[in-house]
Amino acid sequence: MAYLRTDDHVRIYYEEHGPTEPKATGSPLVLAYGIGGNADLWDVNVPALAARHRLVLWEPRGHARSDSPEDPARYSFTRWALDLKAVLDHLRLRTAHVGGLSLGAGIATRFTLAFPSRVRSLLVTNSSSAAGLPLSVDNIVMRARSIEVTLTRGMDAMAEFAMASNPNVAARLALDPSSKDEFYAYYRRLTPIGYANALRALLAMDHITERLSQIRVPVLLIGGDRDPSLGPMKVMQAKVRGSQLIVLSPASHFANRDQPEAWNRAALEFLARCDAGARGRHRARRR
Repeated sequence: MAYLRTDDHVRIYYEEHGPTEPKATGSPLVLAYGIGGNADLWDVNVPALAARHRLVLWEPRGHARSDSPEDPARYSFTRWALDLKAVLDHLRLRTAHVGGLSLGAGIATRFTLAFPSRVRSLLVTNSSSAAGLPLSVDNIVMRARSIEVTLTRGMDAMAEFAMASNPNVAARLALDPSSKDEFYAYYRRLTPIGYANALRALLAMDHITERLSQIRVPVLLIGGDRDPSLGPMKVMQAKVRGSQLIVLSPASHFANRDQPEAWNRAALEFLARCDAGARGRHRARRR
């Protein structure tokens, strides 16, 4: 286990996988999971990604092994993006491929807008927050109810509520009923105040859709055909010039777990193209 401390004294958990010698691998890849998630949910992707890249997995504040401040004002997408910057700074990574699933991709997208010179490429998977559209009324109600359940009844009750009421979770269960135990474990890693405050930040999300056209780095979007986030991802693909959208099938909001081999292949092919293009531009400048 490894931790860093942010400028506002919050401990952030991260872990590294794969080779660290730059000449032996692709550029570093830094990923975070979705809201309530943790680094372990990349386990089906780690061997393939770490074979070619220095892979850094991190957990935003309010999640699993990172600190969960009690003050809701200490959570926001802007603050999470600064936490991602702290990860890169701590590891002395001048640039990296950045991305994540759902919330993790929403953070990485805002980081890309704020610190474009630090980003080699942006990898967005199963994310509506990356598109920055206003939440639907149904989603707002479900998230508000989730805060209430979390704070009054605890995380096992929250897991049961999510499995019954969250369409992202329901689609995963429909594809793999055995993932029920996975969701219980997922929520038991959380502190109620951390998860509630993360949800509050999601409800207060800044709407960045009209800023997406400012992104100039390569962007890959990986979606699932049964994911409610697929519509917002199509909006993002239309806004970001040159971006590519790959839709896996059958796949839910947790496409990296539903289709790990196809997900790994899509991600690695994209990252290899980005690194090859960067090497070509570097050679051209040296001539």
